[in-house]
Amino acid sequence: MDHFGSLMAFLTLGVGSFLTLRLGFFQFTHLGRALRLPFKRRSTKGGVSPFRAMATALGSSVGTANIAGVAGAISLGGAGAVFWMWAAGLLGMATKLTEIVLAMLYRDSSSPPVGGPARYMERGLGPFGRRLAAVYSVFGMSAALIGTALVQSNTIAEAGAGLAAALGVPVGQRALLITIGAFASVLTGAVILGGVKRIGAFSERAVPAMALVYAAACAAVLLVNHARVPEAIAEIVRGAFRPDSAAGGAFGLGMREALRVGVARGVYSNEAGVGSGAMAHASSDEKDPVRQGLMGVFEVFADTIVICTLTALVILTSGVPIPFGSAAGAELARAAFASVYGEKTASLFLCASVLLFAFTSLVGWSFYGERCACALFGNRAALPFRAAFLLLIPAGAAAGTAFAWKLGEVFNYLMALPNLLALLLLSGEARRETARYKMFEKSPRRRYNSVKDHNGAVYGKQGQRRAERHPIRHSGEDPLAL
Repeated sequence: MDHFGSLMAFLTLGVGSFLTLRLGFFQFTHLGRALRLPFKRRSTKGGVSPFRAMATALGSSVGTANIAGVAGAISLGGAGAVFWMWAAGLLGMATKLTEIVLAMLYRDSSSPPVGGPARYMERGLGPFGRRLAAVYSVFGMSAALIGTALVQSNTIAEAGAGLAAALGVPVGQRALLITIGAFASVLTGAVILGGVKRIGAFSERAVPAMALVYAAACAAVLLVNHARVPEAIAEIVRGAFRPDSAAGGAFGLGMREALRVGVARGVYSNEAGVGSGAMAHASSDEKDPVRQGLMGVFEVFADTIVICTLTALVILTSGVPIPFGSAAGAELARAAFASVYGEKTASLFLCASVLLFAFTSLVGWSFYGERCACALFGNRAALPFRAAFLLLIPAGAAAGTAFAWKLGEVFNYLMALPNLLALLLLSGEARRETARYKMFEKSPRRRYNSVKDHNGAVYGKQGQRRAERHPIRHSGEDPLAL
């Protein structure tokens, strides 16, 4: 399994590098705009706003991987694993951008629209794409039903058990875990049974609030330990290429483990290459595929470069012993926060953070799994899928930590395989859209959002006039030649 993880780590980084070059480093040249765009929020009547769609995707990716996942990466791969998480994030911004642009181009015209990897595979790649879309949907359902339900509820239960132990509550371990899982299932059901609009409304309010509170708590710890921050950053960079023997053994083996674990947890955290977030972004009523794609760039940056880095620095500057070689999770993060806040306060804070982070991931992934189920079996599969998802959450609470995380990583990679292939084959579409965006971004009055999507919908007056003269989507003409 480790060999498969190493192979997928290199493949994910390779595709991210290729797309970065193909798009002309678009995620870096437009990073400032991507970071400003979410704050230019606009309201919509009856639709899903671009910010709400992004919040849904961010809520599913900002989960326990940002706390327990980072702690586990450091214990398994050393501090250098954080560097490779950064690499996965920076290159993953191009991957996420490409996924969203394609999802927006190939989505259908329902209200709210439906799109994602299965759509752009079957509509953009012909008969081969339809088979690829079926494979992707099977893996997507499995990732939601097994990977997400097990991993997220397991970490919720672990944090709750740690809280009970800190407070001295005399409750049987297994009974407590199952009870916490059942409670998480009830809360999740209250949101997901309302469909994508209720999921978006919940995420729009909950995700920014929880992210800001968590970031503020991490900043307070780093303020106390500010003298150790430069050394922690140096340790991360040094460990990426010269891992400590305690963390990885021999040089070659240690570096490979740091890379494998760092990229695996980075991909599990930001989901770039997996294609899941594109399903949420495709439901947006935004007309410009690239503008919505920039929301995805912000999503990856906030998730991996900001939140995961804060968690890593809290652990590395705390001075708590790191159990190298073991799958430490929420317990290591709790010990790091406890070094400043104390045992009970840290347990309370971490339990609340893990609960909210994991809960938003459960909510978001229930939507992704449902979309995959509907792609396979039609819309009638929605309610049965939701029921199965909710029933599996209590079971995940009692599963083993290492087992649950391993399943989550495996299913993420299995989803990524067909999606990465589709991104490579359709990358020319994303290149043309980003090139068009750059052509018109300096002249807002002249710029049109997108000439014509694959369903024949025309966006804007400028786009309508040009589309009437140049039906580029179906003629194969180069849009840059207009």
